[in-house]
Amino acid sequence: MRDDLTPREEEVYKYLLKGLDYYSMGELMGIGKPTLVTHIMHIFEKKLVSNRYELLALRIKELENEIKELTHNDITSANH
Repeated sequence: MRDDLTPREEEVYKYLLKGLDYYSMGELMGIGKPTLVTHIMHIFEKKLVSNRYELLALRIKELENEIKELTHNDITSANH
């Protein structure tokens, strides 16, 4: 998966996950809506999603996998 986000896209990504609207994101970042929309389109392309709901679902899945991995590592290290 091609999800190497730029620092600016990372910032937008975090705001999207928090549920901020375009106006609030633009104000916080000091950018206009067209620039913001470009960042969002790049994020969606890189994350292979088509909207913020799919993006949130993907993030939840990633977190679930991280938890499973941590739990697995804890169990493995406890057995040694």
